[in-house]
Amino acid sequence: MAATTENISLANDTLARRRQINSTTLMRRQQEVFALVPEIEEIGYQITSLGAGFTMANLAKNTDRAKEIKAEMEALQQKKQDLLVQNGFAADYLEPVYYCAQCRDKGFVNGKICSCLKQEIIKQRQNMLTALSPAPKTTFEDFSLDFYPDKTDANGDNPREIMGSILTYCKKYAEKFSKDRKSVLMLGSSGLGKTHLSCAIAGECLKKGFVVMYASSQSLFEQIEQNKHNVHHILNDIMNCDLFILDDLGTEYLTFYGQSILYNIINTRMINGYPCIYTSNLTSEKDFLKKYGEKITSRLMGSCDTLVFAGSDIRPRL
Repeated sequence: MAATTENISLANDTLARRRQINSTTLMRRQQEVFALVPEIEEIGYQITSLGAGFTMANLAKNTDRAKEIKAEMEALQQKKQDLLVQNGFAADYLEPVYYCAQCRDKGFVNGKICSCLKQEIIKQRQNMLTALSPAPKTTFEDFSLDFYPDKTDANGDNPREIMGSILTYCKKYAEKFSKDRKSVLMLGSSGLGKTHLSCAIAGECLKKGFVVMYASSQSLFEQIEQNKHNVHHILNDIMNCDLFILDDLGTEYLTFYGQSILYNIINTRMINGYPCIYTSNLTSEKDFLKKYGEKITSRLMGSCDTLVFAGSDIRPRL
């Protein structure tokens, strides 16, 4: 996945902040220990001095002297650790602090980009996309079935039972999520909890380390229309993230260009087997055909598990 210069710059800024925090933490620990056990500070000076001698011995190819110095350094290091433990500190309390021990927060290992920097770049890209329409911070725990009538309606449906089944489905979907999970189409009128449950799934997936992208359809396509020259960066992230959530499908205004982009998103992720969660106030295939035509509708309906939400708008009762 391509990264913009801004993504990389923001990721590098994060690593720089980590290095600064690491340095400050180590300095604070040194001050704390040296004030309590001055001998440990003196041992540090001795190890540093011996280190210079060890380097000179190696340069002079004086193997025996190098071994002697190394043994002295190891003995002093052990003495320092023993003193730390005796005074209530961890043996490695004065070792350098790193967020990522693999690259020591530099972002590269042997000239190759470290996984921590890759992940931070992905995170920055995700932040840029979700900033288009921030996902609500919702969980399964704060989703209550009490707002749905526990009685059979005129169609013979019990809204609370239907929503209980949908809640169970969503919890299992999040629990067993993988990048090859089937896509989901959540349908129903406004205020029935579609956004709530889709974002609850997103939250659980994020906890597991998956890359999740969220956007409301209206905000996303407004941004796409306004940034046609740079749309490939947005699309690249959408096409390759682990889970893409497109909320309120049907509320957007689509030009011919926007419709081609929507088709591209749906079709590409379907072909690659990457899951999406779509929510929409459109409630029938007829509505989708009228809004999007046969090509988009057939791919949506054919590639998704469809969940039809029941009840009436719960928002006034929240």
